[in-house]
Formats: sequence, C-alpha cells, structure tokens
Amino acid sequence: MSDHEQIFVGVDGGGTGCRAVIGTANRVLGEGRGGPANATSDIDGAIRSVLDALNRARAAAGVDNLNNARSHIGLAGVLDAKQADTILKAMPFNKVVVTDDRPATLAGALGSNDGIVAAIGTGSFIGSRRGAEFRYIGGWGLILGDEASAAWLGRSALSETLLAHDRMQAETGLTNAVLDRFGNDPNTIVDFAATATPAEFGAFAPFVTNAAETGDVIATRLMKDGGSYIELAVANLKPKRDEPFCLTGGLGPSYAPYMSPAAQKWLRPAEGAALDGALSLARGIQA
Repeated sequence: MSDHEQIFVGVDGGGTGCRAVIGTANRVLGEGRGGPANATSDIDGAIRSVLDALNRARAAAGVDNLNNARSHIGLAGVLDAKQADTILKAMPFNKVVVTDDRPATLAGALGSNDGIVAAIGTGSFIGSRRGAEFRYIGGWGLILGDEASAAWLGRSALSETLLAHDRMQAETGLTNAVLDRFGNDPNTIVDFAATATPAEFGAFAPFVTNAAETGDVIATRLMKDGGSYIELAVANLKPKRDEPFCLTGGLGPSYAPYMSPAAQKWLRPAEGAALDGALSLARGIQA
C-alpha cells in the first residue's frame, strides 16, 4: 500500500455484534469483529465494541493508525444527532459519518442500483433507495413493531404455544417442540418472556422456520403473516418497474417461499452485506 493511498473504514453494528473493514479505493486490507453495538440499549458498550473491532481490523490490515481515514459507521439504535455525536467523538478519525444501520444495509444489498430491501434479522425494516433519497418503513423495535423479524417470529411461537396449551387451537409439532423446550411448563414460558431480549426471543425463530418446512399449520401461518407484512411494506414504497427487491438478514430469505408469485418475481440476490455498504459509503465521503 502506498503511503499516500487514502484509507476508508466501514463499520456495521447491531445487537449481536459489530464488524469493521479497512480498505483503499479498490481493495480490502483487513477486517475485525467486536461485541454487541446497539446505541440505544448501551451506547458506551457499543463504542467499546466498535473500537475493539477497529483495533482488530487495523492489526489485520497492517495499518499503524486511522487518523486520516474516512469512515462510515452504521449502528443499530442510533436515533438522533446527540447519539451520533457521542459516537463520533469517540472515534479515531478526522472524517467520520455516524448513522443507524439502515443506509449501509441498503447500500450493501443494492450496490450502485436503486431498489428495495427487506432487512429481516433479529429486528426488521424495509427500505428503498432512489438516488440520494432513502425511505424506511419499520425498525421501531420489538415492543411496538419489528414485524416479521426473528424476535417477532420467536415471540409469536411462544404465544401460539400458550394458545394451544389452553386448547384454543390444536397442538402442532411447533407448539409441542416449544413447550418441551420449557419442560412442558407454560409458566416457565411466561417467566422467560417477562425479561427476554429480542435476541432471546429470536432464538426461537428456527423452531418456526423448521416446522414450516414440514407443513406445520401454525408455523406456515406465521411465515405467511410475516411475508404478507413485507409485501405490504414493499407496496407502500411504490416499487418501480424492474427495480431489484432483496431479502436480506439472517431470516429474510426464509420468507421467499411464503410470498406471492408476483413478489417472488421481483426478488434478486443481494449484491453484498451491510459491511460492504458501510465501506462503499465511506468511499463516498468527500475530503
């Protein structure tokens, strides 16, 4: 690497961890990982995790310091300018932009294209990019939203299990598996839910996706409900002819079989991940 070559840094972080990547205008030099980095739930912890990921990436890249780097940091839970400024001031860069994690997610999935992305992981949001204009639906957190997310799906599985226990609906393989996980004691489910984090609820999402693949009635209904929500959000973003539509995140692609044939025709593979998007946004920061 030339001593005069500009360094760019991208960071993507959320409730389960964060990643940092260091590169030049046309190549990646090194990556690093850190712990959870949600600015709303623990901003100090998020800063520590980002700095840890940056140090690991710097070591992997063989870069002495990042003072002159241009960086885009996208973290879940960055809700206002005050939070962004707190994070910005803790970073070792002269040029840094701090946002929530949504712009990087769209930039990573769409590359240089306009289009729509449904980002479905522990939480969820659906967004569109058309030129420099971004629009988002959802992303409000599990208490008030995050429909179709892993947390929503896992929590729904627990609710459906209690309904089956009360004989409000027939038991299925899904409800039996969930109840068995809690020692066949519905009170244990209630105790768990009282303090469960979105990530802990999300750990039950695979119970649903796996059961749906076997034709489980309740699991299939939940997957169709999630898919319908995604389609409704996409419709509200007013998709244009031939725009790509991507399902991303750990859970997003699992919804594809439960969506309408029309929606399935729009689907395109994501070009990259949120970390790729953060690096591309960093490369767009002007001197």
